[in-house]
Amino acid sequence: MEGLEADRERAGAFVEQSLAMGTALAPEIGYDKAAALVKEAHQTGKTVREVAREKSGISDARLNELLDPVRQSGEA
Repeated sequence: MEGLEADRERAGAFVEQSLAMGTALAPEIGYDKAAALVKEAHQTGKTVREVAREKSGISDARLNELLDPVRQSGEA
């Protein structure tokens, strides 16, 4: 394991593609709307963030707060 390094960019891309990101939106827009955004993301191949940006009416700044995986994990 010596010398092994995480590919942070790739790991971040996996997080961004995760449909679980939608769970962070539920307290803000409600479960049903968050679920609809996640469903659309899955059907279109877009990220939850992309669909939320297009459809939710949540500002980019607020989306960045809500969809920050570090903040969501309680490490912030």
